[in-house]
Amino acid sequence: MRYRLILVVFLFVQLLLLNVQGYSQKLKDTLTITGVTISEKRLNPLQGLKTSKIDSLTIQNQIASSLSDLLSLHSSVFMKTYGQGGLSTASFRGTSASHTPVLWNDVAINSPMLSQMDFSMLPVFFMDDIQLLFGGSSLINNSGGLGGSINIENKISKDKLKVSYIQQIGSFSSYGSYLDIAIGNGNFNSRSRIMYHTAANDFSFKNNTAGNGEYPIEIRKDAGFKQYGYLQEFYFQTKQNDEIGIRFWLQQNDRDIPQPLVVFPIEENEHQKNKLFRGSANWKHYQGKGKLECNIAYVYDYLNYTNKIAFINSDNRSNTLAANLKYRYAISNLTTLNTGISNDYYRINSNNYDGIKTRNQLSVFAGITSTLWKRLDVNAALRKEITDKTFQPVLPSFGIDYHLLKNNSFILKAHISRNYHLPSLNDLYWSPGGNPDLLPESGLSMESGINYTIAKQKHFQLNTEICYFYTRITDWILWQPDPVFRYWTPMNLKEVSSQGMEYNATLQYQLNSVIFRLNAMYSYTSAHNLKPINQNDNTVDKQLIYTPMHACNTNLRCDWKQYFLAITTHYTGKRFTNTSNTRYMPAYQLTDLSLGLIFPLKNSSLSAQLNVNNLFDIDYQAIAWQPMPGSNMEILLKYNFLKK
Repeated sequence: MRYRLILVVFLFVQLLLLNVQGYSQKLKDTLTITGVTISEKRLNPLQGLKTSKIDSLTIQNQIASSLSDLLSLHSSVFMKTYGQGGLSTASFRGTSASHTPVLWNDVAINSPMLSQMDFSMLPVFFMDDIQLLFGGSSLINNSGGLGGSINIENKISKDKLKVSYIQQIGSFSSYGSYLDIAIGNGNFNSRSRIMYHTAANDFSFKNNTAGNGEYPIEIRKDAGFKQYGYLQEFYFQTKQNDEIGIRFWLQQNDRDIPQPLVVFPIEENEHQKNKLFRGSANWKHYQGKGKLECNIAYVYDYLNYTNKIAFINSDNRSNTLAANLKYRYAISNLTTLNTGISNDYYRINSNNYDGIKTRNQLSVFAGITSTLWKRLDVNAALRKEITDKTFQPVLPSFGIDYHLLKNNSFILKAHISRNYHLPSLNDLYWSPGGNPDLLPESGLSMESGINYTIAKQKHFQLNTEICYFYTRITDWILWQPDPVFRYWTPMNLKEVSSQGMEYNATLQYQLNSVIFRLNAMYSYTSAHNLKPINQNDNTVDKQLIYTPMHACNTNLRCDWKQYFLAITTHYTGKRFTNTSNTRYMPAYQLTDLSLGLIFPLKNSSLSAQLNVNNLFDIDYQAIAWQPMPGSNMEILLKYNFLKK
């Protein structure tokens, strides 16, 4: 009933706005196709930083997917996933899931209880821009990203009227409906997106727990899920130099949690329900060489987990109130000053805590970017934070870009920074087991690399980047069984180093009316524990669990007139499943195929897309004892109407 009411409100708002704008005029007989630029570039104005931007063509191709699926296929971030609709977390450069902040329009949306984000609950349909910041580059927004951070943004649609509808039908009773309506008149713009996605996930798999070597074919049970979501945006240009944006995001997720293959199955035993609200309002003011931006946000997250056999009914409510103020000033054509102050207040009400718990985090940031010589750009920044009246260490950051050639096609990059990550509220207050005496995790990050670009008019473009990184984290928080009370409790036990290499290449070649695009990336990650936990600890110099040393993604796409064909391969190396590295999950390589065509119509277009996932029906498990589906497919039908 609640979602019917949301739908009624959604339609009413659109009808009201359409009436205000007076869209009874005759539409132009024009179909405009937006150009697409594929890029992997730096985040201006900071220098020496490793960043990666998901191009708009990839976002559109994965529009009905979760952010987990998109990143696993089109980035070097390792996604630890339990399958479609199941829990999915991200790991940058061998760090843990809690070391990866996620920001939505400058608002941190990680759970303050876990310091993590479930990427299966982030629909790509609600995103216009996705950017990955590696290592210390995440300090430009907040602390805590010891491995990196992910920025999600929504952008103004300046079309007078734009309507898009997508219908998705896939294997294992997967259905999705997506509606996007944008209207505006220059000074006022509105965009509304509503989505619904459900799947039974009743796929067949080989049960490898059988001891006789003959693996029976079984059907996965209790793995279904439902997602409902609504994103509303309003943009106002009150004056020539002022912009106001208001956004709110509502979503509900209901999922059944299947049990591992080694556990005797009990039907409908575990279930999880999530309800969330994210709202923000921001004001941008441009004055001469300066830009002032003010943002205030409120985030509410409700999670209920039930386990019938264990008699668990975990009820958790988190509230976040965030505000930040940023100012950027161009001192000269060669030097820019960036400053900011932010405050985040968290309030948690959980039946797993001893009463209501709160945290207040105040942060001040200042940085300067300057071109010292014609070929040398430098950036220096400092961040200082106060948490519940406790001063945290100063976090410095320094990076350089040196242009080896005059045409800026060959760039040498280097960066060094310090960072830290506060214990999550679960680490401190979970009952039983929370440890209020935990210290923050502290990290040192260094990286250097080379970026090379070739561009020959519109026919050939090549961008390559190779980067070496090193990260050392002390006071790593680890949960382990308490020797006296036998329940699990966190302690500052580990010291971890992670180093490796990342390579990215983007190629675009046009031959007459045919356009070829190739994206390829490879990462090597060596992440080890350096400090023994006790005298009998044999985990020193062992690879961290579920951290593949080798990972590789390639995506080849060919566009000809209104047709396209894309082939994606994804290789994940073996992952150790215990700290002594005596057990591991074998490596696997998946291949996905996507093909489609567009039918131009008057003022609109109709397109059809077929995706074949796991084309060669590979039998694999990303997580031990959690089977994954074999070959499967989905069909996307899209209708777009546009009036400029």
